[in-house]
Amino acid sequence: MKEFLNKTVLITGATGLIGSHLIDTMMKLDHVKVIALSRNKQKIIDGFQKYIGNSRFSYIVSDVSKSSAFDIETDVDYIFHAAGPMEGKIIANCPMDVIMPNLTGTVNCLELLRRQKEKSGNNGRLVLFSSVTVYANQTNQDRTVSEDQTDVTQGIDAVGAAYSQSKRMSEVIVQAYRKQYGIQAVIARLSTVYGNTRFLPDTAFFQFINAAVCHKNIIMKESGICRRDNIYIEDAIDGLLTICILGVDGQAYNISSNGELGNFAAVDEIAFLIANEFNDRFAYKGSSMISVLYQDSGNNARKPGLKLDNRKLKGLGWKLKTSLKDGIVQTVNDILAEQKERR
Repeated sequence: MKEFLNKTVLITGATGLIGSHLIDTMMKLDHVKVIALSRNKQKIIDGFQKYIGNSRFSYIVSDVSKSSAFDIETDVDYIFHAAGPMEGKIIANCPMDVIMPNLTGTVNCLELLRRQKEKSGNNGRLVLFSSVTVYANQTNQDRTVSEDQTDVTQGIDAVGAAYSQSKRMSEVIVQAYRKQYGIQAVIARLSTVYGNTRFLPDTAFFQFINAAVCHKNIIMKESGICRRDNIYIEDAIDGLLTICILGVDGQAYNISSNGELGNFAAVDEIAFLIANEFNDRFAYKGSSMISVLYQDSGNNARKPGLKLDNRKLKGLGWKLKTSLKDGIVQTVNDILAEQKERR
């Protein structure tokens, strides 16, 4: 990728699913300097041990919502702002831990670029990580939304409002900095990204895989769950790099599957795919068959789901490559391979 030749890239949320894959992608290029920002030093050391000591890799241990985290001496050409929790338990119980990285963290990223532009004239670019949750579906059927359809959103008293509304506001902040200070930025509205990661978050997807690894049944708390737009991590990374280089300044892009290649699926349907994959691999070895069980056996009618139209991203030359089944198989392969290495 010649566009990153001799560039410096700052990645916040470095130890998360997307942040860590971005770092791996950048470190495969022999001409990019990478700065990883994370709150947890041990995770950085454990997760990026092979890069420690490499002159192209450095890290900052700090909370992205603290301005001191951005006391960086070198100019930064690109910032991928991936920091911020997305686990349901944190959103429900610790909403300020969600709001601060999304709002103050975004301001700190933009302030770094503003100060840098005033001091050295280097006008870097921010790739803001927004979310499918800036959209909402209040109809009684599945809906597909494009980037200009942001008029329907969650209510401010919704359980997930701290996440969805702070993501919306982070986009407003980006546009304000563009208008007032001329800062360059593009917005990635990511659908549900899945794949293996160094430090497994407490989400349903990894709970399912952890249960299957232990040859336990997968327990679903409810039925009638809506389908969602899923995208495999490698496709998401390709999309992020595409808009970073080719995206129009100030524009938002859905980084999504639009449900193609079987990627429009509910979490219980994903659970069945995971269970079937492990059963196909291990049942013949005498392991018990893994089942998907519902705690709630009530109304099984699916709630309306949401797809994100990805034609705008495809217009930049991006293409979806991974089916849901293939992505889950690859994720299982990666997790089992890592377990084997640790033995």
